[in-house]
Amino acid sequence: MIKEIVWVTNKTGLHARPASVLAKAVKQFRCVITLNYKDKAINPHSAMALLTAGIKANTQIELVCDGVDEKQAILELKRLFAIGFGHD
Repeated sequence: MIKEIVWVTNKTGLHARPASVLAKAVKQFRCVITLNYKDKAINPHSAMALLTAGIKANTQIELVCDGVDEKQAILELKRLFAIGFGHD
């Protein structure tokens, strides 16, 4: 299991486009991926779950990856958060 803290850098937080990019990205991995935000465990496979979590800009979330490809998953997710999902 790997845990990492990342910042949400998008000016509007995890709105529709970043949520869709994130949901699509996590589906390529076989490990279990969870986002922890404000004492909630969020399933990032669902863009709707990400949207309803209300993740705001300039906040921290914890990424948790557990499974066979956890290292690759955490690296890709950290990259996506670092570049703002290619969208602001």
